[in-house]
This record gives sequence, C-alpha cells and structure tokens, in this order.
Amino acid sequence: MTFFTAWWRLTLGILIVAVTAHATVQDASDHSLRTTKSATTGSAWGPYRPNLYFGVRPQLPETLLFGLMWASGDSRDALRDTCEQDDGMQGYGWTSYDPRAGGSQTIHDAALRVDLKVDFYKSQDGLSWTARVTGTPRAGAPADLKTAVVFHAAMERAESPTSERSLRCVRHLRHRDDIRCMALLPELDPVGLYITRGTDNKVVEGPSVMSLNVTEDQIWQAKDHMVDLMDGHSSAAFSTRVDAVFPRAAPFEDQKYAGLTQSLLANLLGGMGYFHGDQLIDYSHAPEYEETDLGFWEKAADAMAHAPVTIKPNVSLLSFVPSRPFFPRGFLWDEGFHLLPVIEWDLTLAVEVLKSWLSLMDDDGWIAREQILGPEARSKVPIEFQTQYPHHANPPTLLMLVSVIISKLAHATPYNGDSSDSITSAEKGQALVKEIFPLLSRHHDWFRRTQAGNFTAYPRPSGANAEGYRWRGRNPGHCLGSGLDDYPRAEPPHPGELHVDALAWVGASAKALQQAAEYIGEDSSICKEQLQAVRQNLDTLHWDPATETYCDATIGHDGKYKHVCHTGYVSLMPLLLGHLDESHPHLPAVLDTLSNPAKLWSPHGLRSLSAQDDNYGKDEDYWRGAVWMNINVLAVLGLRNLGNSTAAGARAQSLAAHLRKRLVDTVYDSWDQTGFAWEQYSDTTGKGQRSRAFTGWTAAVLLLMGLEDAAVTFPDPLEGSTTHSSGWTAPTIGFVGLLVLLVLLRHRIMGLCSRVAIVWRQSRSHRYHQGDEGRALNEAIDLDDLYESDSNTADT
Repeated sequence: MTFFTAWWRLTLGILIVAVTAHATVQDASDHSLRTTKSATTGSAWGPYRPNLYFGVRPQLPETLLFGLMWASGDSRDALRDTCEQDDGMQGYGWTSYDPRAGGSQTIHDAALRVDLKVDFYKSQDGLSWTARVTGTPRAGAPADLKTAVVFHAAMERAESPTSERSLRCVRHLRHRDDIRCMALLPELDPVGLYITRGTDNKVVEGPSVMSLNVTEDQIWQAKDHMVDLMDGHSSAAFSTRVDAVFPRAAPFEDQKYAGLTQSLLANLLGGMGYFHGDQLIDYSHAPEYEETDLGFWEKAADAMAHAPVTIKPNVSLLSFVPSRPFFPRGFLWDEGFHLLPVIEWDLTLAVEVLKSWLSLMDDDGWIAREQILGPEARSKVPIEFQTQYPHHANPPTLLMLVSVIISKLAHATPYNGDSSDSITSAEKGQALVKEIFPLLSRHHDWFRRTQAGNFTAYPRPSGANAEGYRWRGRNPGHCLGSGLDDYPRAEPPHPGELHVDALAWVGASAKALQQAAEYIGEDSSICKEQLQAVRQNLDTLHWDPATETYCDATIGHDGKYKHVCHTGYVSLMPLLLGHLDESHPHLPAVLDTLSNPAKLWSPHGLRSLSAQDDNYGKDEDYWRGAVWMNINVLAVLGLRNLGNSTAAGARAQSLAAHLRKRLVDTVYDSWDQTGFAWEQYSDTTGKGQRSRAFTGWTAAVLLLMGLEDAAVTFPDPLEGSTTHSSGWTAPTIGFVGLLVLLVLLRHRIMGLCSRVAIVWRQSRSHRYHQGDEGRALNEAIDLDDLYESDSNTADT
C-alpha cells in the first residue's frame, strides 16, 4: 500500500486540504480538503478515526485513510498524531460536532505552545467534506515560533500507480505550494486530493511531498513513518440545535453550562469511529471454561494459555468510543450508555450504530465485549487482553435502549432530534423493531444460557426458582465481565456463587423484550414469565435481612448458602433496573442505603462502594469508591420516576434534585479546570480521575440538565436531618417521654435537657440511615419509565 505525506513549516496561518472528484470553489485564503464521491450514504466520510487528533476515512473497509500531524518546526520530537494521555495538552476536543454536518475541534498544545483549530464540514448528503486547520501561537510563545504541519494519506491494499487501487501525489507545476493527489479504488469514484495554503500564512519552508510503500500491518502508523523519514456559521447552528434538543432547566440556565452541554455532546459524537479489521478469538470451548470446579480460575487460565487463538476474518463496526486517547475502540456495555443521548439527538444515527453492533453477533448470540479490530486497535491493548472469549459476557445495555426507542416511535415521550422516518411513519417504526427484535432475543438467550448459575449441585434458599446467574471469567479480585472490574465479590471465587447484578440485568432484558414483543404484536408471555421469576429470586436469593441489602451469594466452607455483602452499585441494581414497585417491602432500606453519607451518598455523587466497606479505596481502587456518572445518571432518572404523590415519593424527588445538582456541578467544575470530561470522579474532592477526554458515558450527564425538579421538601442528606417517617418508633416515643418527665420534675435541669436533645437529634439522623421501621414506602424505578416526559413525572 501507499503512504503519502505533505508538510509545511509555518509561524502561523491556515492549512486547507481538499479531496474531490469534481470541480470545487475554494477561498484563496484557505487551505482546504474536500472530498466528493458517488456512493451510498453508508460510505459517507467523517472523522471516523477517533484515536487520532484528526483522522478521516469513509465508512468502507480497506480504503483511503487521512490524518493530521504537527510538531515543532525546529525539531521532530513530540510529533502529534494519535491521542495520548501524556502529550501535555491543556485541553482538546470538539466544540461543536454533528455527524451529519461536521463541526469544529480545538487543540490547546501547551507543550508546543500552539493552539490549533480544525474546522470540518460535510455536504448535506455527507459525501463531500472540507477541512481547515488554523494555527495560533499561545500566549508567551516566542515571536519566531515555528510549527510543522503534516497531512498524511494512505491507501490500503494499494498496488501499482496505474492499478484500480492506487494513490499518487505530486506538487503543482506552477503553484509549487499546492499539492494534488489522485486516488483510485473500486468502491469510490476517482478521488482528487488538493492541498493549498492561504495567502496570509507566514511560511518558513514550503511544502514537501513524500510517499512510500509500507506493509498492510503498518499503514496506520503514520507518526512512526513520519519520524522515520525526517465556519463559524456551523458552530452557531450547532449551538442553537443543542439548546433545542437539550434545553437546560434551573439551576443550570447560566450560559457557562451551555458550553459544558455542547462540549459533552460534540465530543461524544466526535468519538464515533468506523473500525475494520480482524479479531483474536478463542473458539476452543475448553471444558475448563465451564468453571464447575473449585479453583476454576486457575484451570481456566491454564487452558487459555494453551488454547489455539483464531484470527477471525475482517469485520466492520460503527461505534462511539469511551475515550479517544485511552479507549479508542468499541466497548459493549459502554455503548448502551453512549446511545442514550444520541437517541435524543439523532435517532436514525443511534439505530445505525445499534444495528452495526448487532451485526457482530455470532450464531449463538455472543458479541465480544471489546471490539479490538486490526493491528491499530491492538496497539492500544495489552496482549493478555486482546483475545476475546465466547463465554465472557458484559451487561446487556443494548437492550436497555429498546424501551427508549419505542417510547419515541410511539410518541410517548418527546423527540426533538434530527428527522427520522421511523418516527414519522408508524409502519417504518414497526419494521425497525421487527428487524432488531430477533437479534436482541438471541443475545438475551445466549446470556441466560452461558451465565446461568448452578441450581443442582449447590444448596439454594427455599422457594427459589431456577433464575440465577454468575459472571463467567471471574478470578480473585476481579470480575471483568460485570463491567465493575475490581468491585468486591466473594473471595475466593466459587462455582456455586450467584451475582445480584447479573440477575437484575437479565430481568431488565426480559422486560425490554416483553415491551418490544407487545409493540410489534408478538407473544410476550415467555419474557413476562422470566421477568416475574427474576423479581422473585432477587428477594429469595439475594436479599440479606441482617444488612437490609441486596447481596451476592456464595457457598461457605460449611457447604451452606450464604450472602456476601459489599454495599455499593451492585446493591442498587434491583432499584436502578426497575425491579422494585411502590409497595415493595425492601424499598425503604434501599433508599436509606443510597442516601446515607456514611455509605454511598457523597458531595459529588453516589460512591461505587460504601465508605464503610473494608475494601473502600483499596488496591486498584477502580470501582471501590469513585463516582461513576453512568450509574449516577440512572439513579437520578430512576429516583425522579418514583413520583411525588406520597411522602416517600417526595423524598425520592428531593434526593433526585440534590443528586442531579451535585453530578452536574462535579462534571462542570472539573471540565472548567482541565478542559476534559473524566472517566470517574473522586468522591472526596470531586476532581476527575483516571482517563481524561472520557466523553463516553460521562456525556450522559447532559441528559440531567434539562430536567425540571419537583418541589424539594427534604434537605440534602449532607446538609441536615433526613427524617421522613410518617410515625414515631418506640425508642423515639420513649425518649421524648423521658424528656417530658425530666422537665416536669426538675425545671432547673432544662439546660441539660437541651444538650441531650441536641445529641438525640444527631444520633437519630445516623440511625435513619441504618434503617427506620416507621417510614412510608417509596415507589420504585421501572426502566421503561426512565425517559417519561417531565409533565408525566410531575403528574405522577
């Protein structure tokens, strides 16, 4: 294949690169790249290489690849190409981006003392595009600062310059600062690439053109090869549309929150990539992978070390990515959260991405939880994690989207996004659900089959049915399949254990499929029966009366069934995934756990693990206390849907309002200080942690800013007493009676009584979080209702 670079050294100015098959009008003051082709919309161009600061390709395999690099004009050190965690950026990302129109990206390179702006615009049909790169020295930069700007293009599977798949680049005969390339490939019309410079540029050295042939597995390594060799109108329209689709309500009307909303959305959308390549899969189905023996993880690890690895033929995926510098690939359970805001913005695009994921499903219903396609993707993944296993699962968040999509198709909730035929046409909406329903059902059945718990070899509580699950791939200290990696589980792992979150996810999937079946007129009875069995077993198998918490279960040394309780996100899953109703006897205790500052309630959101747990903040400290926005968003939406027609409902509304404000402010403050959204946030300081530029599921926070809060009648648990009982407990009555008796007997000790009353109020506030028997029951979350309109919620 052919690899091509063109580079300039500039003190400042504009670079525009254009690819076109037809004549285009270009501003002589710009450097521009424009592409035109005659092909299907599915092959439209875009910045579908999110692991690069700016990389463009069409949605086609084995095709043209474009990218931008830059470096100091005096040195080839610190050449920028791929997004990296330690590049010394003060911030970068899309300030506006719509996959259908394009947008603008700013890059603040503090280390090289230059700010770059990349304007990327697409034609209405998505088949033509123009990119403009503008460079500005940062404050304090020397007057003679030089920046080398490099544009690179590559043709996969290129042959000779005269073949039907080729790339050839030359300088213009008369205008030596202009570059022209011609590309041929069967899937596109002949493509012309033009690079020109603006008249206002201060050029230290004119363009150079280099090309070389590299092997197929090196074509993506533009930076390495280079080292070896040496608008405004669209932004305004984007802002207006963001305000229309994601309006902000109190207390977030301030314009500063508009910047956060646009940044989260633009960088989520700008993180969409088109990936194509082979995949490493272990299809050995070794008997050790059944994990039926004690010490199963050791036997499974040995089998994995000796199993043959299959290189699965090339597949393609259109997906959003969690983080461009650190996780520039598709993740199964992340994608469900990614698509929640995208559904509101562009339902057609969200469905296209959903279908792309479902197309990767094998005949059994398995989808690899990480899509590591090709050598470029594998370069970011440690070798021990590159192979995927068909018995390893992930939370089935794609099914979580079904109820949201159906609510839009049925006009049950508002939709202000890009026009969609599936919404305007009831027939097309039905056809859409009928198309995806069999695939989602197959995925659900695969999960139930491969993650099923053992109900024959180990004791289970009386009254339990056969619905129980455990994540495969467990080892001491980790349960990667659950998505909660180092969240504490039973130690050591046991083949008889059961996981409450796995069961809750199965129930949520069954509920989604039931709703889909009813929408298209199919039989929903099996899904309904599964859902009922799941909800029964959540209480029978996983409720621990001693701690008043939903817990995992294992088999003890005495061979008996026992609970393993680590209060945190796992404990909340029955609530978050819609399995508790308003009359459920365990709901008050679950709400107490959620709102207890000594456990999960922090100044910056719900902790992933209780601060009282012995594992809090220990070892890797990944899911052991930090605040994760995906779970917190579900919590806010769920609490809001508990209604406000009862005292318990009013309490839930208050918790939702307080939590909503804390989450948005936490994300905003860190974004304002660093220029990035983050993977997780400290529960003590609120500062962003781990991977930066994490506008994957963290972007789901933008769904919260437009929510109207109901009347807040209960204070924040961190700011005052959280009493909510409709009656007094016996200890309370007894203590009040004692106070009255003391007053009657000894007026002179009233001062002492006052001090005792203060202590009583403080201790009662603590006991409230441990469990108060006299409180009213709250209503429960139903996943189907997460996206009810504000008016419906207010009327509940």
